[in-house]
Amino acid sequence: MSRQAQAEREKLARVLLGQAEQEIAQKFVEAADLYARSPAALQLRAMNIIYETTKERGATILIPTSMVDSMNPAGALGLVAAAGVLPKGA
Repeated sequence: MSRQAQAEREKLARVLLGQAEQEIAQKFVEAADLYARSPAALQLRAMNIIYETTKERGATILIPTSMVDSMNPAGALGLVAAAGVLPKGA
């Protein structure tokens, strides 16, 4: 009897995991559609990813020059300001 109950629990867990995977995939599709319609949103997301990874001290990040070129000075200053490293008066 306990094997059957365990099998039922595993079955339920797999079904729930499968449903979660479908929901996550749908969210990725929605995000991709949003970013396709708004390149600025994609650029801001990329900048946010860089910011999130640089919050940890000692982090080294290699950024392709094409990505750096696409960031305008105002956006770069915003990223620096968000990180809290902008010198006073700048």
